[in-house]
Amino acid sequence: MRFTLRQLNYFVAAGEALSIRQASTKISVSEPSISSAISQLEAEFGITLFIRHHAQGLSLTQAGTALLRDAKAFLQQGRELENTAQELNAGISGQFNVLCFTALAPFIVPSTCHGFKAMNPDVNLRVHEAHQAEILDQLWHGKADIAITYDLDIPEGLDFTPLTSLPPYAVLSKNHPLAKRKRLTLERLSEEPLVLLDLPLSKDYFLSLFHRHKLTPNILSKTQQVDVMRSIVGQGYGYGLANVKPDNAITLDGSELVYMPLDGKLPALTLGLLNHASAARSRLAKLFIEYVNQQLNLGKLPGIELHRTQLKRIT
Repeated sequence: MRFTLRQLNYFVAAGEALSIRQASTKISVSEPSISSAISQLEAEFGITLFIRHHAQGLSLTQAGTALLRDAKAFLQQGRELENTAQELNAGISGQFNVLCFTALAPFIVPSTCHGFKAMNPDVNLRVHEAHQAEILDQLWHGKADIAITYDLDIPEGLDFTPLTSLPPYAVLSKNHPLAKRKRLTLERLSEEPLVLLDLPLSKDYFLSLFHRHKLTPNILSKTQQVDVMRSIVGQGYGYGLANVKPDNAITLDGSELVYMPLDGKLPALTLGLLNHASAARSRLAKLFIEYVNQQLNLGKLPGIELHRTQLKRIT
C-alpha cells in the first residue's frame, strides 16, 4: 500500500470543501501539502480526482466521487480500529452518530438513544432527526454511523437490519362518526378528508395504499409534524394515517383520539437499523443494535409493537 492515511485525510478534506484553500483552513494544513497529497494519490491510483478551476475551486471527477465515498469509509474503519483498541483498555467509548426518522424520534430518542447513553456514559452519542431522503444521503456519504428508520427506497450499498413490521392504521377523533367501528376499509376512508403526513417517501407510502386499490384519497391538508396531524384530526377535521401507535391517545391540545385497524392486505412498513454496507460495524454499533433489539423484546419502545412474522432483510 503506497498511500497514507494522512494523504486520504487531506483528499477527503479537499473533496468535502471543493477548495484547497478552505480545506487548508479547516484542518490547519498548508495548501501545498494538500495539493501534494492529492497529486501523489492521483499518481498512485492512475486517475484524476479533481478538475481544477482557476480561482473557482475544485470539482470532483466521477472517479474522485467514488474514491471520496470509499476513503471516508476506510478512514472510519481506521477510527473504529483505534476506538476498539481504546475500548479494550478503558471500556466502551468513542463518538457514535445516530440518525432517527423524524416521525419515530419522539418514541425512539428519549427511551432508546438516551438509555443507551446512560449505560455507556463514556460514549459521545449524537442523535439527529431526519426524513428518509436525508437519512439515505447522510449514510451514503459517511456522515452518520447508523440510522433507525423504515425500509423505504433503500438503495444498493446500504445494509438494512429489520426489527419489526408495523402495519398502517387510521387516526380518528373520539367523536368521529366512524370511531365506534372495530375496523375500517380504505374504500370507506377515501370518502373522508385526509390529513396527510407529508414527509419525503413516507407520503408516497401512504398514497400507495390507496393507489394499489385504485382509490383516490380526499386530501384535506398536509403536514410534516406528527403532532400537528394528530391535533387537526383530534379537532374533528378528517382522519390521519400512521404506523406507530403512541401509548397516549390525547393530543397536545387535549383532544382524544382513536386508533383504528384497517381491513385488507395492506403493506406494512418495516422498522429497522440502516448503515453503509461498506463500513464494518464497530463494537459500538453492534452494542447499539443489541440494545435496541433488547428494548423491543422487552416492550420498552413506546408505540412500537413486535411483529416479526413477515420481516425481510434488505441489502
